[in-house]
Amino acid sequence: MNREDFKYLKIIIPISIIAFFSILWIRPADLMEARNFITAREMIESKNYIIPTLNGALRFEKPPLPTWFTVLTMNLTQNYTDESILRIPSALAGVIFILLLYYFVKLLTKNSFISFITSFVGCTTFMIIKLSGENTWDIYSYVAIFGAITFLLKGFDSNRYFDFVISGIFLAASILSKGPVAIYGLFLPFLLSHIFIFGLEKYRKNFKKILLMFLVGGILAGIWPLLMYLKYSDIFTSVLLKEKNTWTTRHTESIFYYLDYFIYMGVWIFFSLFALIKTYKNSENKDYSKFIFWWNIFTIILLSLVKMKKKRYGIPIYITSVLEVGIVCDYFYNKAWENLRKYERYLIYIQKCFLMALAISIPISLFFKGYSKNLISRNYMISISLLFLSFALILFKVSKERLNKIVILGSGALMLIVNLTVNSFFDKESSNNVFRSTLDNKYSNIEVIQKDPPKYSIYSDNYEIEDVWRVGKKINDYNLNEKLPNKIVFFNDVPEELLENYKILKEEIYIKDDRKFAKLTYLEKMEA
Repeated sequence: MNREDFKYLKIIIPISIIAFFSILWIRPADLMEARNFITAREMIESKNYIIPTLNGALRFEKPPLPTWFTVLTMNLTQNYTDESILRIPSALAGVIFILLLYYFVKLLTKNSFISFITSFVGCTTFMIIKLSGENTWDIYSYVAIFGAITFLLKGFDSNRYFDFVISGIFLAASILSKGPVAIYGLFLPFLLSHIFIFGLEKYRKNFKKILLMFLVGGILAGIWPLLMYLKYSDIFTSVLLKEKNTWTTRHTESIFYYLDYFIYMGVWIFFSLFALIKTYKNSENKDYSKFIFWWNIFTIILLSLVKMKKKRYGIPIYITSVLEVGIVCDYFYNKAWENLRKYERYLIYIQKCFLMALAISIPISLFFKGYSKNLISRNYMISISLLFLSFALILFKVSKERLNKIVILGSGALMLIVNLTVNSFFDKESSNNVFRSTLDNKYSNIEVIQKDPPKYSIYSDNYEIEDVWRVGKKINDYNLNEKLPNKIVFFNDVPEELLENYKILKEEIYIKDDRKFAKLTYLEKMEA
């Protein structure tokens, strides 16, 4: 590492930490996170870290590596309920991705500034930030496959077996995070684009080393599923068949579904639109620019061909788009204003107006949604207004000679400022928390149960997986014909037939994160 790289990394590492760690506490756990947290909790309770379960039932739908990271976090911190702490592994994965991004660009361009500006774009892109703040399977899978790609390229340069082995380990980590999804979504389009632009020579030269990479990846990734197949062959096979059918029958969308990914680029929306058209024509690194351009195109095409589509499945597009935007930002940052073409100046003006509009609209929205409803203090309202209006004023007053540089740095800076100051308030779930807090005088938050769950078994005929996480222990499915213990806790409404044999000892009502009520009824069997 040279001095220039060290200088840029001293900047980009703190920025990525701020970007990814500042949002860990904002949202309550959604369905995917709840599944991961429950499985980790049950692994610790059963002391069985190989066979994953969800609410007591075998769960083979997702590989266990992300859950193992969560288990490790729970054991190291001795915290089994605080979601912000349990999201630390995903935030660290985000930071690792930024470091890999820097190294990847440096390998291909030998240019430290392009590496820095691309990493800066990466840790200030809305979707990358969002994923790094959610402890689900996706972030690990794609960060790992990006690591496999990066060390494959490093192996091409170094000609060392070691780098191909590291690439194979990353490949295994990706498969153990979410199966072959990331291989199809990011690795395959990478190969198509890289071969299309750079040819097959490096692949022929390193054929044996590439085989070693896949061998290492395949063996390491295959140990866990092989063990599960040998022990639970019927169940494991049925889950694989179900997952296979899911990809063609559920969440089916149009082939154009991912074309709205520009919106999820956040503050970089206009640069990503421009990059899709003009990147390779304007960069001095033409082969690199063409490679990234076609990587993005192949990624969009391959993901669009899959019938099942969700926003988080489009993660590869955001990764390749970050690389494209990095090229565009490098071009504009290092180009004198007078040397920019007319349409390029328009892009800078559009971005400037966009940032100013955002900076002005935030305090206005905060006033109507928060201050006018007495949800935030007067001093907070004044401080936030001064901060964002000052940002808008700086952009308005900046000279043309510095405009392109300030707009690029200001775009990422605005995203970080929003994260640190008002993101929690404007987030939908956080708004629910604000609403919920007005009811706390009468009803406790359901988190109270999670930290001190009932000692009796919980039963229910109407619950969600998120509720299993919220109550802090397994919820048993109620069955009329099943013999129940003498004392139980019933989640939500108690069936009438159960009250024929049980008397109510007490009832407790709580508020959930989605504004809904949850009721726990303590029951004791009546004497015959």
